[in-house]
Amino acid sequence: MSANNTFFIKVGQDKYTIYAVVTVSGCGINVYIGGGEKPHIGTVAISQPRLSLKGDGNISCTTSVFNLLGHKDDYIAVPVAEDLCKKTNQTVVVSAGVHIENAAQEDIEKIKMLAEELNKKIAEKLSYS
Repeated sequence: MSANNTFFIKVGQDKYTIYAVVTVSGCGINVYIGGGEKPHIGTVAISQPRLSLKGDGNISCTTSVFNLLGHKDDYIAVPVAEDLCKKTNQTVVVSAGVHIENAAQEDIEKIKMLAEELNKKIAEKLSYS
């Protein structure tokens, strides 16, 4: 994947639709994940690559998270940021906001599964599956 490339990926349907806008720069990846009934920015996660503390030579990451008041979109942003960071060895910023009015636990679980699917598609597009 070349630098300064932007692409769009969508999964799900109806109120369970989530999407990502991904921009690859020369030294990092920026991802916006939105969807549900009211896309917004609820969480920002920044993952920076580093060598694993296990000393095994693997890439790990350190992640900082900022949740806007009353938002819990980190359950979407953090796994995507960390997975892409480890796979690409680049800094990854993910801002996320998926809202379903009066979401039940089953709605949240469905969005989590869709976020995993979205992450796999992003990694495939970046050629890191």
